[in-house]
Amino acid sequence: MTRQKLLPVFSTLLLLTSLSTQAALTPQQEIYLDTLKAAQNGKDEEVSSGLKQLGDYPLRPYILYSQLRSRLDKLSAEDALDFSARYPDIPIEGRLRWALTTSLGERGDWSGFRELYSTLNNPSTEQQCYAGRADLAEGKRKSAYSLAARLWVEGHSQPNACDPLFDSWMKAGGLQDQHALTRVLEALESGNTSLAKYAGRKAQGAATQQQIAFAQALFENPRQLLESPAILTTGNPEHRRLLMLAVNRLRRSDLDAAIDLWVRDRERLNVPAEEQFDLTNRLGIYKAKRFSPDADSALARLDPDFRVEELTEWRARLAMTRLDWPEVERLISKLPQEQRLHERWQYWLSVAQRQQGKPVDALLKQLSQDRTFYGFLAAEVSDAPFSLNHEAADLDQATLHRLAALPAFQRIRELYAVGRLYDARSEWNAATRNLPLSEQHLAAHLVNRWGWHTQGIRGAIQSEQWNDLDIRFPDPYRTLFDTAAERNGITKTWATAIARQESAFWVQARSHAGARGLMQLMPATARQTAKKHSLPLNGIGSLYDPETNINLGSAYLGEMYRRFNSNRVFATAAYNAGPHRVNRWLEARGDLPLDIWIETIPFDETRNYVQNVLSFAVIYDRRAGRKASLLSDTEKKLLAFNQLP
Repeated sequence: MTRQKLLPVFSTLLLLTSLSTQAALTPQQEIYLDTLKAAQNGKDEEVSSGLKQLGDYPLRPYILYSQLRSRLDKLSAEDALDFSARYPDIPIEGRLRWALTTSLGERGDWSGFRELYSTLNNPSTEQQCYAGRADLAEGKRKSAYSLAARLWVEGHSQPNACDPLFDSWMKAGGLQDQHALTRVLEALESGNTSLAKYAGRKAQGAATQQQIAFAQALFENPRQLLESPAILTTGNPEHRRLLMLAVNRLRRSDLDAAIDLWVRDRERLNVPAEEQFDLTNRLGIYKAKRFSPDADSALARLDPDFRVEELTEWRARLAMTRLDWPEVERLISKLPQEQRLHERWQYWLSVAQRQQGKPVDALLKQLSQDRTFYGFLAAEVSDAPFSLNHEAADLDQATLHRLAALPAFQRIRELYAVGRLYDARSEWNAATRNLPLSEQHLAAHLVNRWGWHTQGIRGAIQSEQWNDLDIRFPDPYRTLFDTAAERNGITKTWATAIARQESAFWVQARSHAGARGLMQLMPATARQTAKKHSLPLNGIGSLYDPETNINLGSAYLGEMYRRFNSNRVFATAAYNAGPHRVNRWLEARGDLPLDIWIETIPFDETRNYVQNVLSFAVIYDRRAGRKASLLSDTEKKLLAFNQLP
């Protein structure tokens, strides 16, 4: 490495100014990254040289941590405890203790393991098994076998580190028939039939073997219980659990039969009301989202007394699809008061009452004050202005400077600058955990100034500053979005709203499915869009470039807009769930009024997504000083509110 002059500690003024993940690295940051890489590769001489050049650079502990991790199999417990003592407030000290605890267990260094294990808040199953083996090594068989019994009965395979503990426990006669039965049931409930067979072979008693065989047969053919209820009675000590196992299994092949079985046997087998709730709710939602003609009657059978809120909501949605407005109003009245007064159901109450010729002006006026999808919808249909309810933050500059000067925030800023966002978020969590809400709010503004808009948004939510729209709705790429929108024939803030919902402006965002960048484009979609529109795409990595991502995402959004006849609702749903799914939903329920169609989107994520994107676009338009509209004139005509009998 090239030797550089020592660089000074950051000034508070510098910490308050903005930066961008796209900005060139400073010489100090380049030295840091080079030295960090050397530490990870165990190149101690390069590390020593780099540390001298860095001086008291805020991220120095991360280099030392990486250096220790590179020789983890040679460290002692004292090495980790010394590091923790030097850097007690940095999250990586906990990571080192965690990793070394596992390493010491692997090595069988039980003394060192014990020393670190006692410092862990939530040890892993692997680490717990090492603790049991440490007990065995010290002759503490009772505690070791108690732990083995608890871990063995889980319905999934346990880490290999547990095998010596389990073997010792079994050889000592610890494995009883009840353990085998419990693990069989746990495994079947998880769908792990191979593990259930393994556990079943451990049972010795004839009665337990018979019970296990019955459970496995019920899992393979749950319909037999529907046809022959006498095979399961309250005399079986596991009757409630076996019933739920059969119902859940039957649901996969025949939902209606599963509902029949559950409704018949939950009372017959004395399932307590509190144990009924989850399965009743799950079966009802599955049935409701199929929109079959008998869905309403099935939900009424499942929940005749309106005890399950979510099913009552779905019964109201089903009534909407029939345009049965008196029934919609009746079902809304069955919701608990807090739910009934939610803006969603206040809007639908206004529609139901308007369709019945009742006055709704007062209800709409109150509802239009909310900065929500339904509040904006109420404002739209009543020609009222949209209410943003923005409350600008009164920033305490002295406290802001004090926060910026804290070592933790110096580290956060540098980690953000060098693209280590996982570490930056860990530091944020540790630094803000015990701050008062007012200082958490200031911290959110601080990182937002740096350009870390994603964390600014999260910080606003964390500090409960719902009305501080300055950090909740930043607009860092307005010019790029405006240009792309004009080129693709879409409204200016629509794609911005998509990016706000998809990534919260995290340039490096990547989903579990592989979607990338600001507008969360899948690689295949990006390639197809680039080819179709002759847009540059220099490898999938370029999807993390804001301009590339915005250009491709806006082009694809424009495609959806044209594909769905200039309907932003359907196009937005297609951007999230895919155009083929939206086509199926339109084939099934496309004749419904538009607001009912949105309300009955079967994917909860997509329903919320559509509502958020449309609402965010209104907020961005208003904040940009433009005329805002939740829906186009054509879309407004499609609302149930505007389709009077």
